[in-house]
Amino acid sequence: MRSAVCRVCAFTLAVLTAFAAFPGWAQTPPDAGHARPLVIPQAEGEREGKTLGRALACGAERERVERVLRAGRARMLAAVGRALTEERYVLALDDAMRLETSLPAPSPASCEKALAALERLEKTP
Repeated sequence: MRSAVCRVCAFTLAVLTAFAAFPGWAQTPPDAGHARPLVIPQAEGEREGKTLGRALACGAERERVERVLRAGRARMLAAVGRALTEERYVLALDDAMRLETSLPAPSPASCEKALAALERLEKTP
């Protein structure tokens, strides 16, 4: 029995050694700072559309919002390509903006938050 266990251990050690010889097997994962973040176009579109719609409802200048829209679309095109940008991001953004602008005007505190969120979107690279 003991020799059978030793043979299994020797075989396991040989297999692990063989796997370790393959390039990339035991490499460490890339730094989190260098990894690309996960981008979900429809979630980004909904989030940004909600922010932009509230900002419009609070009286933000249309040109300012349109600048942020163009920058967001360019950012999404670079991240996920044209198809996902047009089919998911833009549709979710439009739906969220339409909903936010159709609601009654937000409170002054909500408007302050919406305009601050618009500023953050303007500064997003």
